Amino acid sequence: MGKKDFSIGDAVRFGWDTMKNNIGFFILMIIILWLVAAIPSGLGSFSYRMSLSAAAIFGLIFGIISFVVGMFVNMAQIKVGVRFSKGETADFQDLFNEYPRFWDFLLGSILYGLIVLGGLILLIIPGIYWAIKYHFYGYLIIDQGMGPVDAIKKSGELTDGVKWNLLVFWLALFGIYILGFLACCVGILFAIPVIIVAVAYVYRTLLVATMAPQVQQAQQAPPPAAPPAL
Repeated sequence: MGKKDFSIGDAVRFGWDTMKNNIGFFILMIIILWLVAAIPSGLGSFSYRMSLSAAAIFGLIFGIISFVVGMFVNMAQIKVGVRFSKGETADFQDLFNEYPRFWDFLLGSILYGLIVLGGLILLIIPGIYWAIKYHFYGYLIIDQGMGPVDAIKKSGELTDGVKWNLLVFWLALFGIYILGFLACCVGILFAIPVIIVAVAYVYRTLLVATMAPQVQQAQQAPPPAAPPAL
């Protein structure tokens, strides 16, 4: 497999330029996703007027709804980011048209969460390592239509040899988010799109770098031998 690498500066710059060129779409998208995610939490707040048992049941129901909504929000962000990383223009249909992959995405998220949790129990560092190694499982489910197990395995292949660079990349994105938060919180409206697109840019860069040698090897493979004459 050929050497894989990516430029953090190029990824952030691509995210910034994409955000600037599509600022109206991104602001509306973030507002829509925030409102959708806030509705279950808002409804769940009424539980304080109920009895303890009713409040517990009510809270559990809306906790599950919030979790499911969070899955769809995450899927929408991945879809939008991937489309822009391919040089396409995303639209508002991308916020909900990946629903057929929900169960694969849900199972992949559960497996990913268990892997990371297991690593955190093992003195934290393995959890950080596995969180980076398998992070792109969701992108492979949404973009490549993979099953959850295959997506997790493929993410490990994508990140092979670039985990330190990815760690620095995540720290840089965290810094961008903090700067957006410090800018009277309004800056988050600009920081989140930059992060969404920058991560998708890195994913596509690693995917292409991983797939290219495999495609080249397949093209260079000799044709199958002709069957013997009868």
